[in-house]
Amino acid sequence: MLFWLVLTVYVIVSVLLTIIILLQEPKQAGLGGGLGGGGGGGGDFSTTGGTAGGLHRLSIILGVVWGLLALTLNIIPR
Repeated sequence: MLFWLVLTVYVIVSVLLTIIILLQEPKQAGLGGGLGGGGGGGGDFSTTGGTAGGLHRLSIILGVVWGLLALTLNIIPR
């Protein structure tokens, strides 16, 4: 019973995480900007105010919850 409850929450978090990631604005730097090809100095890790910062923070929280639920699903017997 507990396995199915955790699995249901896992699926809901997976869908929410997918939606939140798709709602975020792209950085417009491409792959080169992430590998050091861009000239921005440390602006990648700063949080901006407003909706963009909230979505970024929410995606991190949902990602951590998703990972913990995945580990929990491996521990709980069916």
